[in-house]
Amino acid sequence: MDMNIVFDALKSEMKPSMGCTEPVAIGLAVSRTCELLQKPATHLDMVISSNIFKNAYSVQIPNAGTNGIELSCVLGYLLSKPGNTMEIFAEILPEQVGEAKKLVKEGFVSVKVLPSSEFYIDCCATNEAEKAHTITEKSHDNMVFAEKNNQVVLDRRTFSAAEATTKAFDVTKYTFADFYQWANAVDVADLEFIKEGIAMNLSIADIGMQKKYALGVGVALKNLTKKGLISNDMLTEIKGLTAAASDFRMSGGNGSVMTFLGSGNQGIETMVPMAVFAKHMNISEEKLLRAEFLGMLIIMYMKCHVGRLSPICGATLAAAGGAAGMTYMMGGKLEQVSGAVQNLMGGVAGMFCDGAKGGCSLKLSICAGEAVYSAMFAMDDSIIQATDGFISEKAEETAKNLAKLSHEALGDVDMKVIEIMMAK
Repeated sequence: MDMNIVFDALKSEMKPSMGCTEPVAIGLAVSRTCELLQKPATHLDMVISSNIFKNAYSVQIPNAGTNGIELSCVLGYLLSKPGNTMEIFAEILPEQVGEAKKLVKEGFVSVKVLPSSEFYIDCCATNEAEKAHTITEKSHDNMVFAEKNNQVVLDRRTFSAAEATTKAFDVTKYTFADFYQWANAVDVADLEFIKEGIAMNLSIADIGMQKKYALGVGVALKNLTKKGLISNDMLTEIKGLTAAASDFRMSGGNGSVMTFLGSGNQGIETMVPMAVFAKHMNISEEKLLRAEFLGMLIIMYMKCHVGRLSPICGATLAAAGGAAGMTYMMGGKLEQVSGAVQNLMGGVAGMFCDGAKGGCSLKLSICAGEAVYSAMFAMDDSIIQATDGFISEKAEETAKNLAKLSHEALGDVDMKVIEIMMAK
């Protein structure tokens, strides 16, 4: 196996983003669409999939002090310029927020929701003389189609840029045994790129601990330790820092996190717990990077089966990779690494996604703690059996079973969540 292909695949899935990635993706799609126009747009027509709606509806927009899908669209219009990235909302000014709210109230944008869990954003921007239309699908910054005045200027729908890397490296063709062997054999110098993500997400976690953001789960855990109500130990720090990073970003905090597989919360859950675990367990940086590498491959494998966006909370899948990485750091063999994933899945796999919002920090904290327990149980050779529910003999088959549940049994969850959101 050419490991450079593997590294490129992982690097392509690690991108800094300010704010929850779904409203950011909406703003970026609008920005790119409006670039095609010579004059400012006078109206936006949006079509988004249900998972985009669900994850953009409640979460705070960075530097805006509020939430809103329509507001995300209009801010993308106001910020439109060449070169925008997933950090587009870093440049929001107070006066732009006021202008955006005014345009939303005036009906500048209309939004329709497709009953689909696929990643899909369709944007049409018009003015008196022009019309621009784009489609973003499969991943947050992957614009695959663009046309101006019905003239196609870009069409990658049959073979998108995001798919180019995954076609070169199809993670589902390999096994956890392969990933384990690669983690042992890889030149650690080739894993330096992971350090940036760890440092970035730990930095945001530290900021999130300074005061109460959103639900303030991280700060609450710190306060509980000061009162002597819970222990100030490794588990509490892992849960607290993981939650604090999510608290900060879901409150619209002015700072970027390193995403993984299109999600900031997945990036946090992938990198923060393992890094804190390594600190407490006196694990070398080399061992941590190998563990992160192993965990990322396992997460990518599971996400490729379950889906980039799904009715199942992505924190559970990221925590499965974390459990594997922690087990690896403790010297776990392949059977124990896989067993840690099985334990995590057997414990929290039923957690469904009810959209991005401040309360996501609760789910990240829970999953981070369970990752530690799952790893510790596996090292004690306490591993869930294939006689239990959807658990199979191999962790890879369990992932496929979970995907089957997500695609076939939970198909109505997203629209039902949206129905409840809209009725409140």
